[in-house]
Amino acid sequence: MDDQLYGRYLMNVIKKICVLFAMLFLLMQAALFAEDQKVMEAEGTAFLGDDLTMAQGKAAALNNARRSALEKATGVMVHGASVVYNNQLINDLVMAATRGIIVKEQVLENKCQTSNEHISCAAKIIATVKPLNYEKRGTFKVEKTTVQRPDNAAAPKNAVFQSRDEIQIRTSVNQDAYVSIFSVDQYGNVARLYPNEYCGLEKQPAEKALVFPDEAQRKMGLKLKVRTPKGVKTAVESVLVIATKEKAKLLTDTDIENPTITDLMAELSKLDASIWVEDTAGYEVRE
Repeated sequence: MDDQLYGRYLMNVIKKICVLFAMLFLLMQAALFAEDQKVMEAEGTAFLGDDLTMAQGKAAALNNARRSALEKATGVMVHGASVVYNNQLINDLVMAATRGIIVKEQVLENKCQTSNEHISCAAKIIATVKPLNYEKRGTFKVEKTTVQRPDNAAAPKNAVFQSRDEIQIRTSVNQDAYVSIFSVDQYGNVARLYPNEYCGLEKQPAEKALVFPDEAQRKMGLKLKVRTPKGVKTAVESVLVIATKEKAKLLTDTDIENPTITDLMAELSKLDASIWVEDTAGYEVRE
C-alpha cells in the first residue's frame, strides 16, 4: 500500500473512531439525564370540611399527591416546610422545589366520593421528578418576601385580605439577581406578575427591596387587587419569587393557555440549580 492510500485509510479509521466516540458520548449523556430523573406513582387525599368546596378538595388531593411524589423521589419529607392555610398545600409544593421538581405529570385519578356521610377526594398521578442539588446554591437566597396593603408599612404575620383589597409585594435578595414574581392560586394555577409588558426584567441590587407595584407604578394605574373565585367565600393564594443569577425569562410559552405550578417547575428544571432560589408568601382572601 502506497503512502497516499495508507493516508486515506488512516483518515477513514480516525473519522470512524471520532464518530464512535461522539455516539458513545451522546448515549452516556442521555443515560445520565435519564438517571437524573425518577418516575414516581403517588396518591393524595383530602377530606372536605366546612372550609373546603369540592373543587378545593380535589385540588388539595392533587397537591398532596404531588408532594408525595417529591418526597419519594428526593427522600426528603416536606410536610411542615411552610405555613399551610386551610389544608392547602401550594406553599409546601413550591418549597419542595428546593429538593426536586416535577417536570412531567400524568393524572390517573382525581375525584371525590361520599362515605359514612363524609366527603373525601382522592388523586393518583405518575410524576417525573428531577432531584436538585440544593447545596450548590451556597449562600444565595431570597431574604424575605411579604404581601401587605400599600398603606401599611408593617407586613402582617398571617396576611388576610378582603376581596378587592389592593396589595403590594416586597422582596429582597442577598446577591445581585434577576427577580420574577408569580401569583399561585389554591388550585395550582400560575400567573406572572413581574416582569410584565410595562416593567422589564432588570438586575436587582443585593439587599435592596423590590416593591411591586411601587408608588410610581401605582400612580400610573398599575395596581394589584385580590379577590375570591366565583362561588367561594375564602381562598388561599401565594406569591412566589424566583431569583436568578443569570437573566431568565420564565413562563413565556404562549402555547400554554392556563399555566400551572408544574409548568413553571418544568422550566426551572432546565436551569442549573446553583443559579436560582425561591421564596413564597401565603395569604388568605375573604369575601
